[in-house]
Amino acid sequence: MRSLGAFSYDGMLVRFLNLVADLVALHVLWLLCSLPIVTIGASTTALYYACMKRIRTDEDHVHTNFLRAFRSNFKQATVIWLMLAGAALLLLLDFRIGMALEGPVGTFVLISCAIPLIPFLLTSLYIFPVLAKFENPIVLNLKNALIMSLHNFPFTLLLVVIVLTFALAAVSFIPFTGLCILCGAGIYGYFTSGIFIQVFRRYLPNELEEDFEKTDLYHH
Repeated sequence: MRSLGAFSYDGMLVRFLNLVADLVALHVLWLLCSLPIVTIGASTTALYYACMKRIRTDEDHVHTNFLRAFRSNFKQATVIWLMLAGAALLLLLDFRIGMALEGPVGTFVLISCAIPLIPFLLTSLYIFPVLAKFENPIVLNLKNALIMSLHNFPFTLLLVVIVLTFALAAVSFIPFTGLCILCGAGIYGYFTSGIFIQVFRRYLPNELEEDFEKTDLYHH
């Protein structure tokens, strides 16, 4: 029998098309599950779980993994999301007050806003991937998210560059804007998940060997 090459089940073209289909599916699932707004945290956690699972084991049941993670992390992810949203609103309000005030008082308020801003942003960047990966109480997950962001600062800088580039391209480059409409959440989650996998392996040293075993099972 002739080999189908790129068109075989394990061929590069078919694997790429499967990946595109999975990214579109994850994008749609993330949008639908984020519609109530208060569920954005649970939806983002599920997105990271499904993406990391897809990268690590090449498993293509992304919708099943997404929905399972959405249900299992719903309560904690929602609480964390509401906490972050509340903190963001408070920082924004304080910043507006500081801008409105003049003299030393206004400067003091602005400095008071700036001090917690960086820890807040770093924690926000890591918390939902951490929640997707580790089962811990809320306070410990928040603490670990901040510590990991500082201990893995080169990866954190790379994540910041990706976030800024992604956002800038989405609003200034029309073809990329169209791509974001089609599968933006899936693309963003997939690329950043690859970085978080490398970060988390520092804390889960046996995971790489387990992934090879799982990947081998899926391919044979």
